[in-house]
Amino acid sequence: MKKLRKLGSVILALVMICVMSITAFAADDTQYIITINNSTDGYVYTAYQIFAGDLSEDGKILSNVTWGGGITEEGIAAVKTEYGTDDAAEVAALITTEAKAEEFAEFVGSYLTSGTASTDAGDTYTITVTGAGYYLIDNTEVPAENGAYTSYILKVVSNVSTDPKSAIPSSDKTVDDINDSTETEVTTGESADHDIGDNVTFTLSATLPTNYGDYKTYKLIFHDVMESGLTFNNDVVVTVGDTVVDPSCYTVSQSCSDGCTFEVIISDTHALKDTDGNAIAVSATSVITVTYTAELNENCVVGNPGNYNTMHIEYSNNPNWDGDGEGPTGETPDDTVVVFTYKLTANKVDSTGAALAGAGFTLYKYDAESETYVAVGEEVTGGTSFTWTGLDDGRYKLVETTTPSGYNTMDDLYFTVAAEHAESGITSLVIKDADDNVISGEDLSFTATATGGAISTNITNYKGSELPDTGGIGTTIFYVVGGVLVLGAAVLLITRRRMDKAE
Repeated sequence: MKKLRKLGSVILALVMICVMSITAFAADDTQYIITINNSTDGYVYTAYQIFAGDLSEDGKILSNVTWGGGITEEGIAAVKTEYGTDDAAEVAALITTEAKAEEFAEFVGSYLTSGTASTDAGDTYTITVTGAGYYLIDNTEVPAENGAYTSYILKVVSNVSTDPKSAIPSSDKTVDDINDSTETEVTTGESADHDIGDNVTFTLSATLPTNYGDYKTYKLIFHDVMESGLTFNNDVVVTVGDTVVDPSCYTVSQSCSDGCTFEVIISDTHALKDTDGNAIAVSATSVITVTYTAELNENCVVGNPGNYNTMHIEYSNNPNWDGDGEGPTGETPDDTVVVFTYKLTANKVDSTGAALAGAGFTLYKYDAESETYVAVGEEVTGGTSFTWTGLDDGRYKLVETTTPSGYNTMDDLYFTVAAEHAESGITSLVIKDADDNVISGEDLSFTATATGGAISTNITNYKGSELPDTGGIGTTIFYVVGGVLVLGAAVLLITRRRMDKAE
């Protein structure tokens, strides 16, 4: 009997060992593929199994939930402190909404281990994991440009495709343009043309990401680089929509670590206030703009390639950051606008085409607002070639204000500079007459080159009429004409007398 009991105990032990072996063998070793839809190069996604369990026969339900291999023991202890239990099933049951899942993902993101990294598949990233469960998808690498971290919980009970739960701000830069000879309304775009001395208005904008609400703090830094032909006027205005931001909420610095001309630093967009001290409601997709002016100065490039102004935005890119100091940031790609200007050269010649000295010219530009021609600087004199540098498109009048001795003053010359341009350069530069016709063919008196932004013309002076010397043939002509007139008068008088007698 004792031997039988002993044998039964042995058999029971063997059965238990077999059951345990079967359980271990039955553990889910199925491989699943997680596909992350992101075509941007430079990311590395890592999957960490936070919860494991038994998968139902229909492959939809995960039961007998346990902790997975992706969370550390320290993390499980921290979960107990935070959630009041370290039982995996109980903790999983508390995660009932997407918001709670995001909160939990942010919490356990500091306690991860044994993850499986992604493989770049071109337009997507793929991660092959073993075993069903709930996985935390986290970034271990992001590109410096247009990069943002992600961290979210994903249920994996089959092959699954997902979009990354990250977003970045979009940035844009524009420059104001106006033909002040014909227009009073400003247009904005990627290129403009202006006169030297004009204060050109630039606008930088950042549209906040769709996951902006996931950030406890959100930093924006506008970096702006302008070439030597533009002088920053240090007159920055920041707005959120139509609301002007109090200047105390941001810093304008001209001492930039990356060599930019200036930068506008907003340490936390959540803390922005208007000029009355009221909090500004900033949310996902809000647009924050920086507006300022810069003077087109005497160092500007005339014609192509123009005067470039480039910006990019530095932004917070990890909503899960909870460490000390400043969190990681990403950068948007550079965005560039360009300002063009032109020059006019008038060459003074005589009727034979030879250079003629002694003239002086004043150039006037028509102002649409005042409806008058306004002088472009002072009279230009000396030499035989006269140049005005740094002109916008528009209507002009060239006046010969000093005439070479012995020559007739030319008629005022009216013409229009018409230009088309884009960020890539000046695409068209033509000169039109007072009737808005392009000057060409036999009447061509101007030449214009888009590449150099240069306009030139020859201004011809003709000598005045010369009177003959006194006593010469001119006097004889006067005598002859006078005699003819006297003779004609006598004949007319005799004829009239005869007619009177006949009556």
